[in-house]
Amino acid sequence: MYTLDDFLDLAEKLILLFDDLTDIEQTKLEAVTEKNIDSLNECMKEEQAYLLQFRGLDKKREAIQKDLGFEKKKFSEIISMVEDKKYKEELEELFATLKETMDFYQQIHNNVKHLVEINLHSIDKTLEYLKHSSALGMGDTYSSDGQFHHVDTKITLTNKRI
Repeated sequence: MYTLDDFLDLAEKLILLFDDLTDIEQTKLEAVTEKNIDSLNECMKEEQAYLLQFRGLDKKREAIQKDLGFEKKKFSEIISMVEDKKYKEELEELFATLKETMDFYQQIHNNVKHLVEINLHSIDKTLEYLKHSSALGMGDTYSSDGQFHHVDTKITLTNKRI
């Protein structure tokens, strides 16, 4: 049987987890900005481990809430249901910290996502340009097997005056 102390402990663990995830997101932001694929891959591996940990904590949260009679309630609803003033104050503080931590994480995550989308758009445009220039017989290209091909694109301009 779980107690409110278990719920408080879980909230603290969630805060620490999101602090760690925020650090990873900041490293990802730097990696994307610097176009450092190795660092980005390393961050994603770390992030996967933390997300597994988050799933475990979320399952535990559901179990604790069910035991305490708060099943499917939001954190703010739980606070209003707690009668003990000491627990209510602790829950309010933890909720504010958790919300702040999650909002900061989400902000950085959105920045990373936006930069990745911009980079992908740039890659798409470059690939489209290469396909187009290859079809027109212009510029250096790569074949589907990865071989580099140099196409002589010497352009001769003449000036004719009548």
